[in-house]
Amino acid sequence: MRSRYYLSILLVSALVLLAFVALATYREIAPEWRQYQTDYKEFLIKNAKNDTARKRAKKIEIGIQQIYLDSLKKADRCISCHRGVENPLMADAEIPFRQHSGDYLKNHPIAKFGCTVCHYGQGRATNKKEAHGEGRDTYWDFPIIPTKYIQSTCALCHDLEMLKEEGGEKVAKGEKLLREKGCRGCHKFNGVGGNFGKTLDGVGSKPIVYFPMKHVIGDHTTYNWMKQHFDDPRKIVPDSEMRVFLTEEEADLLTTYILTLRSEEMPQNYRLIKNIRIPKVDGESLFIMYCKACHTTGKYSYYDEIFKRTIPAIRNPAFLKTIDDKLLEKIIKEGRSGTQMTAWKTDASGLTDEEINKIIKYISKNRPEEKPEPFRFTKFKANVKQGEELYKIRCVLCHGEDGKGGEGFLGIDLKNPVVQNANPEFLAITVRDGRPGTPMVPFGMKALKLENQDIADIVAYVKTLSQKK
Repeated sequence: MRSRYYLSILLVSALVLLAFVALATYREIAPEWRQYQTDYKEFLIKNAKNDTARKRAKKIEIGIQQIYLDSLKKADRCISCHRGVENPLMADAEIPFRQHSGDYLKNHPIAKFGCTVCHYGQGRATNKKEAHGEGRDTYWDFPIIPTKYIQSTCALCHDLEMLKEEGGEKVAKGEKLLREKGCRGCHKFNGVGGNFGKTLDGVGSKPIVYFPMKHVIGDHTTYNWMKQHFDDPRKIVPDSEMRVFLTEEEADLLTTYILTLRSEEMPQNYRLIKNIRIPKVDGESLFIMYCKACHTTGKYSYYDEIFKRTIPAIRNPAFLKTIDDKLLEKIIKEGRSGTQMTAWKTDASGLTDEEINKIIKYISKNRPEEKPEPFRFTKFKANVKQGEELYKIRCVLCHGEDGKGGEGFLGIDLKNPVVQNANPEFLAITVRDGRPGTPMVPFGMKALKLENQDIADIVAYVKTLSQKK
C-alpha cells in the first residue's frame, strides 16, 4: 500500500517536470516575438506598394532585435516585438505592430534612446510579461509606466520651463501643486523643507521594497502606491500623519511629478535644457510652500484631527498685535519641540535668513497699528499656588490638566519651550485680551472678569508646567 502511494507521488512529480520541460521547449521553439515578427513581415509583404518594397520585406530576418545604449550601459530588446514602431505604414495597426504615437521619435530615435529610457520595463526580456515587468511574480522594481504618468520620464532630460510648452505640462502642473499644497512644509527636497515627513530626494528611484504595499489595491507598483497614498494616506500607511486633500486629477498630477524625483542623472548627450530659470520667491509664495499645509491661510486657528492638536492662527490680527517680529523669527527658526512645527533655520530645514524675513513680513503685514494696553506684569507679585487653582477652574478645559492640550482639547501645548520661554507680559496680555477668531477667549475684566492679579497668578503657574512630568 505504501509503495503504491510513493509510486503515485513519483508519477505526479514526473508529469509536472515533463510539463515544465515541454513548456520551456515550446517557448524556445515558438517564442512570442517570433510570431509577432512573422505576422509583421507577412503584413509588409501583403501590403507592399511595389516590387521593390515587397523584396525588401521578404528580406526581413526573423530573430531577436537588440539596441545597446552605450552611454547608459543598457540593452533594449523591445523592438523584437514592436517591429513597426518607426514604420508609418503601421500607424493604424494594433499593438504591438503599431507605429509610435505622436512625433516623439523624430527627436528621440530608437537607435539612440531605445524604449525603456522613457517607458521603463525590463529591456533585456524577450516576452511581454517580463518585458513589461507587470504582475506580482515578475519582481521588477520599475515595470512599464502607465501612460498617464509617462510625462514624468521627460524630466530626466528636460527642464520644467521647456516641458510646460513642449509635451510635459503634467509634470509642470504637478510641480506647481507641490508648492501650492505646501508639501515642502513637511518634506525636504534638495536640502530645503520640513523634517516631519520623509525626504523626497530620489524617491522616484526607490525600489518597490521601500514602499509598504500591504494595503495597495491592484498591482504592487511604485505608481499605484504613490497615487493611492495621495488619495488616502492613512489607508495605505495607517499611522501616517500626512495632511493632503486632492482631487483625482491633482493626485495624478502630483504622482507624475514625484516620479521625476530620481537619484540617477542622465548622460549629458541625452539632456536638452532650454530654460535655466531661478525665480525670485516672495514672502507669500514662501508661506504657501512651507507653512500652508499646517496653517492654511493662517487667519484662523483650528483643531487638527490628524495632528491631534490645535494649529494656531499666526496671521490673526489679535495674535500679531501682541507678538513682535523678533519672537516670530525665534519661533520660525527654532520650531516648537514636541509638535509638528519644524525648525526652519538654515542648518535645520535650509531656509536662509532672507527667506525667513520674507515670511515674517508676509505674516505680519496686516499687524494692527494700535498696540495692546500694557499689562505691566512685573508690578504684580504672582502667587503660583493661587494660579494653579485658577488654572484648574478656567484653563484645564482647553489645555488639559498637564497643559499639553492635544487630542480632545482646543488649546495649544503650554509646556512647549516657545511658550515657556515667552515673555510673561506677552502671555498675560494673551490671557487678558484673548485672540478673536480662535478658541482663546478674553479672560480680563471686560469679558470673564478675571482681575489682573488673577491673570498674573495664572501666567506664573503656566511658567512652572515645564517642570511637571
